[in-house]
Amino acid sequence: MKNKIVFAAVVMLLLCCTNRGFAQFYGSNILETQYGKLPTDTINFGTAYDRALLGYTYKRFTAGVTLENYYTRYEERNYTQFTQYSLKYNSNILDVSLGNFNETIGRGILLRSFEIPGAILEDQGFRSRNYFFRDVQGVTAKLKLKDFTTKVIWGKPLNNVFPPNQDNAIRRIDEIKAIYSDYTFKKQTLGASFLALDNDKGNSNYSMITLSGVLSPKINYYTEIANDLDNAATHAYYGNINFTFDNLGITAEVKDYNNFLLGSGFNEVPALIKEHSYRVLNRSTHVVQPINESGYQIEVYYTFPDSSVLTLNNALAKNDLDKEYIFQEYFAEYSFSIAAHHDFKLFLDYAQDPFKDQTDRLSTGIYADWKIAEKSSIKTEYEFQYFNRGGINVQNQLLTLGYAFQSKWVFSLVSELSNDPFLTNKSWKTWFGGNLKYQINNENSLQLFAGQRRGGPACNAGNCYEVLDYEGVELRWTTRF
Repeated sequence: MKNKIVFAAVVMLLLCCTNRGFAQFYGSNILETQYGKLPTDTINFGTAYDRALLGYTYKRFTAGVTLENYYTRYEERNYTQFTQYSLKYNSNILDVSLGNFNETIGRGILLRSFEIPGAILEDQGFRSRNYFFRDVQGVTAKLKLKDFTTKVIWGKPLNNVFPPNQDNAIRRIDEIKAIYSDYTFKKQTLGASFLALDNDKGNSNYSMITLSGVLSPKINYYTEIANDLDNAATHAYYGNINFTFDNLGITAEVKDYNNFLLGSGFNEVPALIKEHSYRVLNRSTHVVQPINESGYQIEVYYTFPDSSVLTLNNALAKNDLDKEYIFQEYFAEYSFSIAAHHDFKLFLDYAQDPFKDQTDRLSTGIYADWKIAEKSSIKTEYEFQYFNRGGINVQNQLLTLGYAFQSKWVFSLVSELSNDPFLTNKSWKTWFGGNLKYQINNENSLQLFAGQRRGGPACNAGNCYEVLDYEGVELRWTTRF
């Protein structure tokens, strides 16, 4: 292990030193250390996670490599791995990528890759930590002509449930071959895709047709339908239409999925559920079930003459599994300013969530950003949530008090309160923690957390994952060069 740490340190030193000599190098690094424990741990202990990314650009070529490290007192959780490497060629008519790359077909129904900036995963089972991304390892090429594009993909998508200390054969059990082409005419684009999947369960083939375009300066649309070529009952359909009339905007979306979870889960069908920034709502986000789900989402926003904005959203998801589940949510948000520089947001949300066994879930809250001087502001936030589960009334509350100076110093205290019997066998459980962020310069920032952090589901950019409860101290240094 000592040799691996020394090797990683030497690589990091070389990356930093090389940057000073050659401007065509670029990179970034995240170093996070913790000392504390999860609720299930018996002792406090220290951990260190580091992710370094180095890239080099020469004319039309780009090369990159990513090194991840994780070390604790528990040897079986530790690793030093080059988790990504790539060589890319880009021109006006041809793009080629070798190694690790991100690729999405359509809106993700057949294939979706992603990387959530700054998100570090820790699985309750493996208790190792790794960056939150899902890429493809292989080769892809894209040909771009005036009205016609086509791309081919061969590779093995990552199953990010398994951390880098697991064998690569387990982390990438699926092999895919895919081709996507589209043609644009009179502001309309028609596309067609084919994907072949090979894994230990056998072979399967899928096709997809997409159609999108502009109907008028105020109306545009997108639709795609995919199915299993060997089983017509296995299908996925998604469509949306958008209207924009001066200060009014309307978006309507529909979905219909049946048995469309491909391989280890390298595809991701559109959820059509609003992803909230408010924490009590973000933890309650309905996770789409590609095995069987249909429904819709409608969102309307209106900008008033004083620049305040009203947003209304309604979503419905119906799952026909061992029994029928119908999720419904109604959300309203009003954002406005007072005296041109004090910013406020109010929200109200009502939902029925039989999947989580939450009846009559009501959530509300207020966010305020008070400018107290030319370069300082006080940020306050209060959120309240109530629902009934099996005859028991459950409450969740959150209060945040924060202060920011010149966007260079940001400090906040966060307290949470819950009587959810899933989380505590006492009448109430509390969490209290403090956060401090210092922006050293444009390239470096430090973030310090101390106290207790409530875990639970978290959703970001359409991807949901589990955040574990934590108690202790955490320091993160982010740099780019």
